[in-house]
Amino acid sequence: MISKCTYVLLAAILVGSGSAAAANKIKVVTSIPDLAWVAAEIGGELVTAKSLLRGTENPHFVDAVPEFTRLVAEADVVCLVGLDLEVGYMPPVLARSGNAQVQPGGKGYCEAGKGVTALEKPTGSIDRSMGDVHPHGNPHFYLSPKALAESAAVIATTLSAVDSVHAAQYQKGLAAFVTSMNSLAEEVSARLKPLRDAQNAAGKALIMEYHQEFNYFFEQYGLKSFASVEEKPGVPPAAGRLGSLATSAKASGVRVVLATDYNPAGTLRRFRELSGVKQVVVPTMIQPNGTYKSYSDLQRHIADSLVGLAVGGKLQK
Repeated sequence: MISKCTYVLLAAILVGSGSAAAANKIKVVTSIPDLAWVAAEIGGELVTAKSLLRGTENPHFVDAVPEFTRLVAEADVVCLVGLDLEVGYMPPVLARSGNAQVQPGGKGYCEAGKGVTALEKPTGSIDRSMGDVHPHGNPHFYLSPKALAESAAVIATTLSAVDSVHAAQYQKGLAAFVTSMNSLAEEVSARLKPLRDAQNAAGKALIMEYHQEFNYFFEQYGLKSFASVEEKPGVPPAAGRLGSLATSAKASGVRVVLATDYNPAGTLRRFRELSGVKQVVVPTMIQPNGTYKSYSDLQRHIADSLVGLAVGGKLQK
């Protein structure tokens, strides 16, 4: 018969072993929730992954709050989107953290965008009069399963550098992740077929966006964008821009404007009044505390929202 003391001892051992296992996991901190999800998918039980953002913020305009510094200070790996998306807040967070391993050039520093074939790389000289232009290309690649899979290779390489003992497992996790992204892309492409068919039949773009956040999504699925409501990235359009664009969009038969919940509602409302074009507001990132907690659900939601408004067909379930 096991004594009460033995039970207490066994319980203490189990709690201690659980704490040790948690302590031995690679701590990954990412800028956006989608990258935290990728790291968790690749690393499985070997990692813990936490995002600085909740998925509801405009990722261009974020404050470097003390909590970010604390999390980065305790991290083994810090992974950014890169392509200058986090340039406004991550440099001071990294500097204040005092964590040498996750500084640029450290083995725990990861810019996922370096693995992606970037769209819209500007040519010629760049200055602030052009708006929020990214010199290395559009950073919003994470809305494309293909591009996200490309970025995952950078994450797997970084995990392997920090935890070389489990490098083979990270590579295995990467291979499984790429396969899952390919399958998801095929499924979502099938959902978007009615819109793609309507676009091809019309011979022109039927959709547009407020900010150039969906271009990787469009490129992935063979969709064309008529224009962005913004004339310059990150700069609210002037009244003249709204009026002329509304006239041309209406004349061209544009059916939907794709926007996010952090785009200016007043500007979008005015554009709808002038153009008569329908609008759909969707998240651009996984929202762990929101409705679309999984990447696949978010992809399906964007696709179904577009088809429902632009084509009016029956949505897949």
